[in-house]
Amino acid sequence: MWNLIFGGILVFAGFYLIVKGIYARVKGEHIPSRLTSFSNENDTYYPVFNFNYQGQEYNITGAVPVKDPSSFKYHPGDTVNIIFVPSNTKYVDIEGSYKDFLYALGFFAAGAVFILLYFR
Repeated sequence: MWNLIFGGILVFAGFYLIVKGIYARVKGEHIPSRLTSFSNENDTYYPVFNFNYQGQEYNITGAVPVKDPSSFKYHPGDTVNIIFVPSNTKYVDIEGSYKDFLYALGFFAAGAVFILLYFR
């Protein structure tokens, strides 16, 4: 029974992440920004982007962590297109990054395995 419940939770989480990602890409503002630096939170690095939106300046971290800033695709000073959802001023997504969808597919797959184990 626990396999079915846990699998259902994982499938729901995967579905939620996909809907959230699609919503952000459709309703979000696609804005050019400048990568200013990387913030270090518990030995995990996050890119920090600087941009203006409706006359206000923002410095917001990216939603996806970076293992090593020196091997990141972009470097401080580079212009990067981001997706900014005005209702969420904590994180932004990099345009063309689909890691959130990969996480969602992983949740779906793990949930499906647990559900199949229940019915087996």
